[in-house]
Amino acid sequence: MSSYHVKNATAFYGGQDFWRVPRDPSTFGNNASAQPPYYLTLKMPGDKKAAFSLTTPFVPRGGRENLAAFATVNSDPGPDYGKIKVLQLQRSTNIAGPSQVSSNFEAKPEVATSLSLLRQGGSNVELGNLLTLPVGGGLLYVQPVYVRATANTAAYPLLQKVLVSFGDQIGYADTVKGALDQVFGGNAGQGSGVTTGATNGTKSDPAVTATVAEALARAKQALSDGQAALTKGDFTAYGKAQDALKQAISDAVRAESNAAKK
Repeated sequence: MSSYHVKNATAFYGGQDFWRVPRDPSTFGNNASAQPPYYLTLKMPGDKKAAFSLTTPFVPRGGRENLAAFATVNSDPGPDYGKIKVLQLQRSTNIAGPSQVSSNFEAKPEVATSLSLLRQGGSNVELGNLLTLPVGGGLLYVQPVYVRATANTAAYPLLQKVLVSFGDQIGYADTVKGALDQVFGGNAGQGSGVTTGATNGTKSDPAVTATVAEALARAKQALSDGQAALTKGDFTAYGKAQDALKQAISDAVRAESNAAKK
């Protein structure tokens, strides 16, 4: 896919417009590796409903780290199983890729100061999976921040903070809801940088607001359940909590996206 999406023969044999999988932002230096694909429940632009899919972003081959495309493979049992969809960005569009988003996180003074403090006092900061979600004509990035005690090698990582990025906005809070509130405020889904459109200035739909609040409440509960499961060493329950968290985030951003289209 990183090469065979190029349809022009001259461009193909010249190696133009090829893609590559971006570096995993949670790895560094000699241990750096390609970002693995992630399973997410999401709705691609043009889809009527969300689907459980294997996802991966792509960046241009040749050193640039801006986002070039986002691909999904439908993993829901049914007639669409295995169907590949690619959201390809125009070359003139400069949307940050995973590595750039990670750098933007660290460059924000509030985040840099907080992470520095967390790394002190005998603790290791572990960055979780940086998830990419297409929403509202843009791309939402979500990354959990864990802390593990260095003195105890058997200690479980505990969720400490959540990082969120949408467009040029960055959120950093104790919960997903708090980070999303910082990014979206009262205008979720607008000003993404991928597509632009005029808004009519109408008030938000109370039903949509309630749906978003309910989804964020489920995300908060999933975070709490995940921490409790880690404390008990119940990795089965932790996995279920993480699945619930991803689903809740997907539901929230989908509701915000639908509200922006009205």
